[in-house]
Amino acid sequence: MKKIRRVNLLSVFIFLCSIFWLMPLLLIFINSFKPYNDMMQHFLALPESWKLDMYIETWTKFKFPMLIGNTLIYTIGTVLVIVLLAPMAAYKLARTKSKLSVICFGLIIMPMMVPFQSYMITLTRLVANVNLTGTRMGQTLVSIGLCMPLAVYMIHGFVKNVPLELEECACIDGASKMRTYFSIVLPLLKPILTTVVVLDTLATWNDIITNQLIVGGNARAMNIQNALYMQFSAQTSDWEHALPGIVMSMIPSLIFFVLMQKHIVGGITAGAVKG
Repeated sequence: MKKIRRVNLLSVFIFLCSIFWLMPLLLIFINSFKPYNDMMQHFLALPESWKLDMYIETWTKFKFPMLIGNTLIYTIGTVLVIVLLAPMAAYKLARTKSKLSVICFGLIIMPMMVPFQSYMITLTRLVANVNLTGTRMGQTLVSIGLCMPLAVYMIHGFVKNVPLELEECACIDGASKMRTYFSIVLPLLKPILTTVVVLDTLATWNDIITNQLIVGGNARAMNIQNALYMQFSAQTSDWEHALPGIVMSMIPSLIFFVLMQKHIVGGITAGAVKG
């Protein structure tokens, strides 16, 4: 009986913590249906009506189809390049036993050990010197560079647990190194690659700092988050359009995360194990 009570109390505690954790999202959703004055005066109250007028107005005002297109370009472009290159780099570095391999691996993952704020000005200057500031190409390349270290690190740890005997058997059967990689090694990397795809997709979709630094005020190349942030300044705060925009921007990432969350923990755990 005491054990049942403890389980019930624990369940209630977890439920209350969940509500507390989700409260900011609930308040954003509730207030996205209110006009500005009602939002400021009755922030915790439910809206008088649940009409989608502000959502429709925000969709038009912010040119959401263009923003979604830009965000998809950055997200898909970043993830595709990382899925193509990161496994190759991690596999080669994990299977090459030399000091040069260790040095290269250290250089690749070094950005993970340094705060982004310490080199973001230098990064911005570099992008400006190659005339990529304010362009979609510049944003995509920077996103790839920022997401690549973690991807290589996770896949590198996973590759160490792939039995080397499988590759030796393929070599004996006459398979080339490229054939061995694509036919044997790469399929075994599916769990960690799925995790990398999920993490990099969410990171790129929700990015705001990088887009501000690289794209700046070029409205045609902004992603959703940067466009919403630009509505706030010392003179004005467009909450009645920003909150519906935030809700619309969260829906794709929330759906994607819910569908893919079962792959995250397993992939991260597998990638963290050292061989």
